Amino acid sequence: MGFYQRLIPKQSCILCMEQAKFCVCEACEAEFSNQQNRCQSCAYPINGNLDFCGQCLNHSPVFNRAYTLYDYQDLVAQLIKSFKYSQQLCIGDYFAHKLADKYQLLQDYDAIIPMPLSCQRIRERGFNQVLELLSVIKKKPQVIVDTHSIKRIKATQSLESLNPEQRQKEVKGAFYADLISYQRVLLVDDVMTTGASLNELAKTVIKAGAKTCDVLTLSRAKF
Repeated sequence: MGFYQRLIPKQSCILCMEQAKFCVCEACEAEFSNQQNRCQSCAYPINGNLDFCGQCLNHSPVFNRAYTLYDYQDLVAQLIKSFKYSQQLCIGDYFAHKLADKYQLLQDYDAIIPMPLSCQRIRERGFNQVLELLSVIKKKPQVIVDTHSIKRIKATQSLESLNPEQRQKEVKGAFYADLISYQRVLLVDDVMTTGASLNELAKTVIKAGAKTCDVLTLSRAKF
């Protein structure tokens, strides 16, 4: 073992308490669910060789394409909840590296726009979890993470208990945008369920001057 390797402190997996290089060990990470067949538009898990889910065939979202890393269930859901609601920032750092690896596989974008949180939500949590997830990506050369052009002007209630129609109504008019010069924008959030918030954000960004929007999320939930 080299000198610098001996200086790296050993960690315990936050899930099983076994020794790990990071806060999640390789054995637990191997249990993360990641459906391979996904809708090319919204990343919803689909069966067979279909390219699009029924929802997108009937009502395609404003954003062009969505990418995600994991299914929002089991261990992944447990970790995200601990990160967001118990301020376990080591989990955010772990996922930030995974998100950066995924970003490397995508095409270049003029800017990344994280999902804005209301001031009330930031006070409740003490931080914006999406900015934590972008902590590695934003260090890359020539990457613009724009946190100023788009603002949340409506403090929406929690969408977790709402159906898709209620979610769309709740997030309508939630964002305000200054004029932007970006042509290709990547929107980033931690979890996408129905996509209502990201779709409303995409509408706002395109009205502000962007030509196209794609979406990158840490996880995709079923609804």
